[in-house]
Amino acid sequence: MLPSAGPGGESLPRGNLGRVAALDARRASRRYEPSMNRRSVSLLSIALASMVVASPARAQRVEGPTITAEEIFQRWLGHSREVASLRTQVRGARFDVITAALWPNPSLQVNFLGTPAGTPPDGRTNYGLQVTQALPVFGQVRARREAAVAALSMTEVSVATALWNIASQLEALMVERAFANARVTMAERNLGEVTRLQEIIQRRVAAGANSQYDALRVQVGASTLGAALNDALVERDRAEARLAALLADPTMSAVPITREGLAAFRGPEDLHGLLALALRRRPDLELARRGVLVATASATRWSRENRWTPSVWVGAYGTHDADSLSVTAGLSFPLPVFDRNQGLVGRARSDAEGQRLLSEALEVRIAREVTGAWTARAAAREAIARFRAQGMTATAELLRRAEVTYEAGGSGSASFTIQDLFDAYRTMWDARSQELELQRTFAEAEADLDRAAALVVP
Repeated sequence: MLPSAGPGGESLPRGNLGRVAALDARRASRRYEPSMNRRSVSLLSIALASMVVASPARAQRVEGPTITAEEIFQRWLGHSREVASLRTQVRGARFDVITAALWPNPSLQVNFLGTPAGTPPDGRTNYGLQVTQALPVFGQVRARREAAVAALSMTEVSVATALWNIASQLEALMVERAFANARVTMAERNLGEVTRLQEIIQRRVAAGANSQYDALRVQVGASTLGAALNDALVERDRAEARLAALLADPTMSAVPITREGLAAFRGPEDLHGLLALALRRRPDLELARRGVLVATASATRWSRENRWTPSVWVGAYGTHDADSLSVTAGLSFPLPVFDRNQGLVGRARSDAEGQRLLSEALEVRIAREVTGAWTARAAAREAIARFRAQGMTATAELLRRAEVTYEAGGSGSASFTIQDLFDAYRTMWDARSQELELQRTFAEAEADLDRAAALVVP
């Protein structure tokens, strides 16, 4: 025998007492359902409030007045000990130029000759004094100075290359920190939008709907978003720590750069103009070109050193017992019979050829780097425009319709659950995250183009 059905189609257990008890329990549950829903929504409100307030409080504690990329570069050049250390290399090379222009010092020789036994050739005691001076008068000093000046110019470009590399790393880290901060802002916005879901659920409860599951679902989603915000805060702190470490400015405890503070693109928009600019400004290419000049000047110097360098000497010779005083003078020349600096000259010429080949290779590499970065930047900009025109507009309309349909209880004969509404919100959050990722890709491509075209050379 099948169980009998009660009011509203409920299935009742056998026996009159069982039927009465079951009906009383169901009536009591219906009587207290609205209060339970309100209790669930109240608990959800408390949970959301704690998440929305606690996490942004940490963000406000970390964030302060923002700084621009230009200000960061200026502080780096003015306060970094590493930059000061690199500049000392140029000062040291300038002293090498001074040294190269100097003549060698004269030498002084003092002689004593005594005859303890036998007949002396002159006097029994003889004294001699001689001063010798080398005379590099056949272009040796000039060749040395030209080689030192070439080495100074190469040192200057070498320092510029080091600064260019560090500046490029700084720009990349600034982009990383700025978009880590943007991710924090986006996570805070997403978490704040969960309160809209709470308000919609409250309106459905007021209309008599049972939304206890919906409240729990939103609470779980809010917990996930809160964890995402905390993760974004940690990533922002890590990015800022890397930037501050490379900046190495003891006067800066934080580097709060945002997307608005990133430097705008300063180069020409056409590819040919960028290529010409890069070939003029790239310090690594100029370093290879200066290397050719340094090696050529070194070969010239060693060839000039192979020329005769006369040494003149003047002296006096005195004797005692058979008193006399003689004046002596002479001229000497080295004889380049064996060592004529063949190895040094050959090595310098080989270095010059190697630097020339390196400069040709760098020209090809720079052209590829500029072309690739320019193409990537253009593609990233087009992707952003296409996504904003299609994806973001459709996402906003999707969310609006989902909220209206859920609050109305469904669409026609079909039900519209909290899962459907949450899916609409998730779609919007994913779209927002994708837009931020596209913007980051564009910023990174632009930073690569800045480096390739040497737009960040201090």
